[in-house]
Amino acid sequence: MAKILPLLIILTIVSAVIVSSCRQSVPVTEEQRLELIEEIKAFEKELGFLETENFKTYSPEIGAYDYLFYTSSTQLPYSLDDPALVAAIGTRDSVSLDYQQYDAYFYSIPSVAGKGTPVTESLMQAPLPRFIQIIFHEDWHEQVDLSMGLEEPSAEIIGYAAALAFTGEKYGQDSPVHRTLKKHFENKLRESEVYGEYYIRLETLYAQYQEGKLSELDTLIRKARLLEAMGNELYGIWGGKPDQLNNAFIGFQMTYLRHLPLMHEVFQATDFVATIYPVIYRNTMISTAYPSV
Repeated sequence: MAKILPLLIILTIVSAVIVSSCRQSVPVTEEQRLELIEEIKAFEKELGFLETENFKTYSPEIGAYDYLFYTSSTQLPYSLDDPALVAAIGTRDSVSLDYQQYDAYFYSIPSVAGKGTPVTESLMQAPLPRFIQIIFHEDWHEQVDLSMGLEEPSAEIIGYAAALAFTGEKYGQDSPVHRTLKKHFENKLRESEVYGEYYIRLETLYAQYQEGKLSELDTLIRKARLLEAMGNELYGIWGGKPDQLNNAFIGFQMTYLRHLPLMHEVFQATDFVATIYPVIYRNTMISTAYPSV
């Protein structure tokens, strides 16, 4: 049975990759993008990833995967692991919901975790920084088996860290693709604080409603004010507001963002390297291609 790579091992190795200033042309054709995937796969192998069957085929007939997530308009799910956040397949045009009773989030996903997931048309057409990050993100899912509330933020950290190392080496640290990835990751960390703050405020509001301290109307009015304020803060980070900012969207996002700051702290804890490296080599779980940091 294939061994599972611990999160800290990959975090350590990625942080140790020395990026160069070499610059190469940015892939624009489908053939170039597929060749880029092969380069990413080779880079993953250097990092210690187990080989996956993901992205070895191109399926242009698959535009994207249309998902729906919904929950009560006065309930805040913990994450995708929470049964209160119901997942289904469909689009706004194909699904009928009572939007006064439920908050819904419709998402066209360019790629989903799973052995042998193909390159979809939307992934092929994605901006290059996102394209690269998604490949690393989804391939990481094949390395671990955790709850979504832990696996997704770890995939975010690995996806961005590996993508930054890869693009810094291939295109240069001053390249637009590398700078964009760096900025997006910084924004992710900033928005995680906003989501964490407003999650608590909304959770408190709904608790007051459940305890009978607020009417449903008052609850929804206060909810709208909180979401407006939250949207304004997110606008300050991204330059735009989420178009579906509601309980379902927040519960979905918290799957990725709740533990992101903590995992980032682990990533930055370089003093921990001296502790884990002897364990890594004693268990021969990675190549000795990186004997020191």
